[in-house]
Amino acid sequence: MNINDIVSIIDEFAPLALQEDYDNVGLLVGDPMAKAKGVLLCIDVTEEIIDEAISLDVNLIISHHPLIFNGLKKIVGSNAVQRSVIKAIKNDIAIYAAHTNID
Repeated sequence: MNINDIVSIIDEFAPLALQEDYDNVGLLVGDPMAKAKGVLLCIDVTEEIIDEAISLDVNLIISHHPLIFNGLKKIVGSNAVQRSVIKAIKNDIAIYAAHTNID
């Protein structure tokens, strides 16, 4: 099973079309074709959550709140969101958010 297979299952009961206009849901980081090794569920993605995913050797984080809410203009590690994106990419961890589409 790859990450896209899991995303498709989520999309069946929480379609992306149900998100509010201001929201940012779906696969936010990662390779949808990567083989899924495990999933970590959380409310908010933080650097500590990504560290936990690394320690558990899982490569998909499914969160309620999107890590990337507003557009990123640069990814240089100057704040927690940027550092989290960098750490996730470096460790081949995909991040999926289901916020208002699942509410």
